[in-house]
This record gives sequence, structure tokens and C-alpha cells, in this order.
Amino acid sequence: MKNYKNLIWLLWLAVIFISGCAAGELLTKNYYILEYYSHGENPNLVQKTPIPKSVYIQDAKVSKTYNRNQIVIRHFGPRITYDNYNLWGVKLTKVIPDLIQKRMQNYRLFKQINREFLDTRPDLEVSVAVNNIEEYISENMQQARVNISFILRNSGEATVLAQHSVNVERRLLSNDYDTFVQTVNEIILEETDKFIIKILRSCGVEGCTEEIPAEKKDKNILEEITAEDFTEEEEIEVGEGTGLLQLPALSRTDNEPLFYAINDSDFTQSGKMGTPLALQEGVYTIRYGSGKANQLMKQENIKIIPRYKTIIEPDWGCIIIEVMDKQRNYAKVRFDIYDLVTGESYGGGFPAEEEIGEQSTVWVLKPGIYKITLNNEPFNTYTNFTTIYAEKGEVKRLTIVMDTDEDDNPTDMIGAGVLEESFLETSLEKTKISSAIHCNVNVNSDNEEEENTTETTIIMDTQMENYLIYDDGPVHYTMKNLIELGTSKNTNEDFRLATDEFELKNTLVYYFFKDLGVYGRFDAKSHFFDGHWYSTEEFYCTKIDKDGNTVLDSVLVDHVKTESSFFPLTLKEGVGINYRIFNRSRANLNLRVGFGLEHIFNKDVYQLYSPSGNTTYREYHEIESENKKGTEASLVGSFQLPLNLSYNVNADFLFPFNDLANYSMEWENVLTAKLFKYISVDYKLKFIHEVPNVGDDYIAKNHTLFLRITYFLR
Repeated sequence: MKNYKNLIWLLWLAVIFISGCAAGELLTKNYYILEYYSHGENPNLVQKTPIPKSVYIQDAKVSKTYNRNQIVIRHFGPRITYDNYNLWGVKLTKVIPDLIQKRMQNYRLFKQINREFLDTRPDLEVSVAVNNIEEYISENMQQARVNISFILRNSGEATVLAQHSVNVERRLLSNDYDTFVQTVNEIILEETDKFIIKILRSCGVEGCTEEIPAEKKDKNILEEITAEDFTEEEEIEVGEGTGLLQLPALSRTDNEPLFYAINDSDFTQSGKMGTPLALQEGVYTIRYGSGKANQLMKQENIKIIPRYKTIIEPDWGCIIIEVMDKQRNYAKVRFDIYDLVTGESYGGGFPAEEEIGEQSTVWVLKPGIYKITLNNEPFNTYTNFTTIYAEKGEVKRLTIVMDTDEDDNPTDMIGAGVLEESFLETSLEKTKISSAIHCNVNVNSDNEEEENTTETTIIMDTQMENYLIYDDGPVHYTMKNLIELGTSKNTNEDFRLATDEFELKNTLVYYFFKDLGVYGRFDAKSHFFDGHWYSTEEFYCTKIDKDGNTVLDSVLVDHVKTESSFFPLTLKEGVGINYRIFNRSRANLNLRVGFGLEHIFNKDVYQLYSPSGNTTYREYHEIESENKKGTEASLVGSFQLPLNLSYNVNADFLFPFNDLANYSMEWENVLTAKLFKYISVDYKLKFIHEVPNVGDDYIAKNHTLFLRITYFLR
């Protein structure tokens, strides 16, 4: 016992140590820099002979709103906020002119380009005014916004020789700060190139008469600027650095197909859309999309640059297909997808049954019109089909409605289309609520009363189950409410209340790392009606209250009241560390360790005191209320298995500081097999250890087999 107690204390000290280390991370701040990217340089702007002038690049003037360390976030409308944990690691007033200086020096634009002139007066001055640098958040979209002005003047004069102003809002293909900062960096360098073109034009450089078209930026636009001929394709050097490649996941899910990056040696690496893929520096061909290998889309000559994330602009669209009946219930009907122009098949399948946790397949297709056929109909069918247009950069959810026969089996299509409700908006909702009613036929076997006595009953009951999930960045809140009422009937007996339970679980987690955070929880458990113990034969019963008074003295009865309404009432609270072991669409598992409290309030609650095997006399004593505090540990998870199987586990342990032998355990395992649309078979195995019954310290096992009928309210 001593070693066991020491183990609990070591576990608690480990939690405190992890919490202390993590507490510092709660205040950890991310710092971002702007840096010079040479890969975006335009060789046509490199001067063979620099302009014979000296130029002074002044510090940038940044408006007061943006001249701060915090990254500025503009929300929909006039509201802005400052992010205190994502900061600029550089002074914008310094770093932006530094980038401009580096660009001009690499282009050999002027004879002398400095940020300071101590002994001489420069010929020209460049001033930069930054009006806005912010992350712009609107509905279902995040953008980088840069509003900046460049001016070239004669030194000490007000006359403007060249001027360039820009107000750019560019959509972020990945909603993270790395992408935002990199996009801002690219915009500044791109607009510097345009400013340089205007400088060359104002200085009379021959051939500098037009802006550089974006699609021809690396081609021979500024003729005669240098003597070199750029008609041949520029050779790309391959080094040994590592960069990132990312294809945006338009549906914001992890169910889009993999993409493949192939280098010159035909070495192929696969990646998940929406997740950056690390690649060695070089030139790659990217293949992606749904269908067979020869149907995949392709982009060539994608250059991977060290320490730089290359994001591919989507030239594809996404389609999600759901099939339901007129009551909005899932319909298991096969569909096939064909190119409407060529008749080429891209495959098919069955819609996802999201009510049991299945994830919808996302079809990534090149823009165009596609024909969807049902019930294995061929491409040239004129029945059971619809069409949909896959639009570049968009996600469309096609809803198909089927008619049903008298047995609720789907027959023919009666409607189809893209409804107003956007799949993307639904997937981005922070708060999700679901409710369901379950009707169970229950075969129950347990030994909770006595270790060596097993009782079997058949129970019919109803469950009302409600879930509320709030997920917004590092904050994750889950509420589960279960109300269960049931009756049982044995031979020669009337209907009796067999199941009566109310359960409420609340858990709030704040993640300061990707999978590590702190949690707080509050659980409550009780029942609604009085509880009784029944016997097939009459017996003498005695009840003694907490004060030792006899409230029922040797009365001959066939049942006895053991619990009053709402008691015992069990409350559990806890705080500690939450570690997310798995966080995938089909597997989720969390481990929690921390400080826990358990309060058991007993009022008019009696427990058998003399389980001697004497069925003619039973003595019951009223139970005292109890409070425990100690180390708690929980394991909570859900898994989607093959063959329409799912597994859920919820294990709670509390080890009191002052009495380890009086620990509490409630470990529930549920295996569900989905049979039909509304019907499933559930097997529940539950281990329970509570206050020992009259010195008998054992773990009770509760086996339950359900034939469950479910109706989802929302």
C-alpha cells in the first residue's frame, strides 16, 4: 500500500511539473520576420549599366494604427484587433526599406543605394508610406491586405519623379500566420518591382514603357534593358535545402484525395491536401485529383525553394454528394460520376452516413460539368441522373432526394440540386448541437448486489441524448446530457421502473500546444424517481437512519424503498492536464490527469447491511454523504471501425489522498454495430468500483446488450 501511495504522489507531482512547464508556454509569443526572396526577381530588370545616381532610402512611415509589434487583424466592418501572441519580430519602419534596398542593389539599378549617407548628399530619395498591413477576416475567407506608397524625389525637393501606390487584398490559401506573413512579404517585393519599372521609365531607360503582365513576369518584357536575349527558358539550379509545398484543402476536411510530387528522378512523395509537404529544393511535377492515375490533373515546373512555402493556386473544384429520402434520412444508394462532355467515368460510391460518424468523400475535379447517375445507371441514361458544375476554387454539396417504397427502401430520384446551405459554412461552425432519442431492448446481466450472484433481466427503456460542442482555436468545450428511463417485467410481475438516470458532463479544454492543454470539468449524476428493491417472496425488513433510529422495524413486505428522488446526487469536478493522443476523423482519444473532487450527497438513501444469504430478513442502514479529493485520471475516446462498427471508451478514476483503498472507478466500453438506417446493436461493458459494500471490496461488472432504435432530432 505504501508503494501504491507513493506512486500516486509521483503521478501528481508529474502533473504539477508538466503544468509548471506548460504555464510558461501559455505566454509564449510567436515572432515573424520579413526577409528577402531572390527567387521572385525579374532578370529583365537587371541593369547592365547602373543609372549614374546615388539614392537614399528613408525609413518607412507607418501609420500609428499599424506601427506596433502586434499583427493587426481587421474584422468584417470597421473593427480591428491586435494579436498579443503573434508579433512582428522586426520594425516595419526598418525592414521594408531594407527589402527595397536589397531589390534595387540586386537589379544594379543605381550607382549607389544606401540606407544612410553620412558624409555626402545623395542625388535622389525614396520614401515609403505604409497605410495598412493587416490580416483581413471576412465571412469564410482570410486575406492579407497591404496598402503602401513609394515615391522617388530629387534630394531635398518636393518634385515627384516616380510614384507607385497599391492597395492589395490577396486571399490566403492557408489560414495560418506563416502564410499571412509570407504573402505580405511577396506583395511588398512584387510592388517594389512595379515601382522600379516606373523609375526606369522616368529615367528614360529605353524600352521601359509598360507594366509587367503577371502571366509574363519572368519573360522578355522590358526589351533592350540589357543586351541579353531571354527567349530561351531559364535554367533552374537545384540545391540541397528543404522547402514546403501545400495544396489548399478547399473543403477544410481531411477527406480530400492525396496529391503526388514527382521530381526529375521520378521519385514520388505523397501529401495530404491542406497540410504542408516538406520537399528537397528542386523542380517538381504535381499530380492531384480524383479518379484513375491517367485522370489526375497536373502542374509542371513547380519550384521548391528552401525555407519557403509554395502554395498552389487552386485550378480545381470540389464536389460532395449526399443522398437522402423525403424525411431527410440517409439513403444507401450507389452513385457514379461521369464527365458530361467525354463520358469518362471518375468512379462512384455510396454517400456517407454522417449520423454514425462517417465522413463524406470529397471529389476533387477539374472545372466542368459532370453527370451523376444513381442505382448503377450507365452514362447515357435518361432516368435517375442529375448534373453539376465543378467550379474552380469552390466546394459544392449536391443533395439528391430519393423516393421510397412502403418498406422505406429507396427507389427513384425525385429531386436534386445544390441547396443554399453551404457545406463550407457548415464545416466552419464553431458550435454544433445534436440530439437523438434511443429506444432499447436490453438484456442485462450483473453482479452489482453481490460478487457471486448474477442477475439477468430483460429491460425496455428510452434514452434522450444531447450533445453540444464548441470548438474555436485553442478552446474546446463539450457538453453531454443523457436522460434514461426504462421499465422491466418478469414473469408473474407488474411493470416496474427499471432504469432511471440523469447524467450531465461538461468539459472545457484550452490547448496551449497542438495536443497538450489544461482542462476543467464538472459532472453531475442523479435520478428522478424513488428507488425500490423487490423480492418474489415476502421478507422482514428493518431500516435504521444515520442517527441510529429505527424508522422501519421488522415489517413483512415484498419490496423496500432504498432511494428517494434525486438522491444520491453525485458531483465531480476536476482540473489538470489534457493530452490529445489521437485527433483524427475516425479516431479520437484524450488522456487527462489532474486534481479531482467527488461529492456524494445522500438523503434517505439506504444500503443493505446484512447480506448473509438470509432472504427472510434484510436490514438497511442509511448512508452518510461523502466527499473525496485526490488524483483523478480519465481516458475518453471514440473510434470508427470497419464493417459499420464503432467503439467508445470513457474511464474515470479518482484516488483519494487520505484513503487509496476507497478509490472510485467508472469505466464504460461501448461497441456499436450499425445494422440498418435506424437500428443498431450495442454491447456495453462497464466496470464500477465505489464505496465498498459491508467490507466487500470488489470491482462490479455490468454487461448490457442493446437492440437500439434511434431517431435523430437534429
